[in-house]
Amino acid sequence: MGKYSNYVLISDMDGTLLSSTREVSQENREALRRFTEGGGNFCVATGRTPEDALHLLQDIEINTSCVFFNGAMLYDCRQGKITRAVTLQGQKWRDFAAFVVENFPELCTQVFTAEVCYVVSRTKLDDPLWERVTYGHVFCPLAEIMDKEWLKLMVHGEPALIRQMVSEAKKMGMDEISNNFFAADVCYEFVDKEASKGHMLKYLRQLPENRGRKIIAQGDYGNDTFMLQMADIGVASGNAHEDTKAAADIVGVTCDEHLAAYVIGLIDKGEI
Repeated sequence: MGKYSNYVLISDMDGTLLSSTREVSQENREALRRFTEGGGNFCVATGRTPEDALHLLQDIEINTSCVFFNGAMLYDCRQGKITRAVTLQGQKWRDFAAFVVENFPELCTQVFTAEVCYVVSRTKLDDPLWERVTYGHVFCPLAEIMDKEWLKLMVHGEPALIRQMVSEAKKMGMDEISNNFFAADVCYEFVDKEASKGHMLKYLRQLPENRGRKIIAQGDYGNDTFMLQMADIGVASGNAHEDTKAAADIVGVTCDEHLAAYVIGLIDKGEI
């Protein structure tokens, strides 16, 4: 039994594990190396796709399944396979996407499947996030992907316009079938009601390698809040939104001050 054999550390990426320059610091890398070599299990929970997340985590051991697409997918990185996916089922999702495309043409509307991001806006709008991500994206009419398995719907644009769209979504009853939230200040996402980082954490807890371990979750944004509540110990970064800090057991250092190293240091000191 190693020093960290009783722990699982699950981390959000942007604003948490990654610095403001979107890198994993050497301090975090060294702490995570000690953690996994000492028997700890480490994984990430992120809105990113597997492809986009894992290229940032090279040389970091991930030894239990990760949560991608903001809770719509549980993915075994060691075997390279999806172990659980929560898709957007039913015509209501398709009708809503069509409504957004028709009535909010200034928003960049995107539908994600396990393989690719489809940009379905009628005009060829760009998402600035593409400059720093590696997932593939395809421009195509919404009608061409109606029969595919959708994992999440995302829009990018001006916050005021997004809020107008969200108001219309509520009128259409989307809150009844979805979890929806700002994933960034200019980015809003819809996933299935049963898809969230917090929902997927219960399946992560049931995996053989994690049974009986204390789960520590760290995050910074609204889409992390339920995960922090579901964990045995929830840690908000020092740069986290106030609602996320309020839901956490511990408010730690900022993402630029090596949050993962800070949390592992708390274990070293016997404080968690």
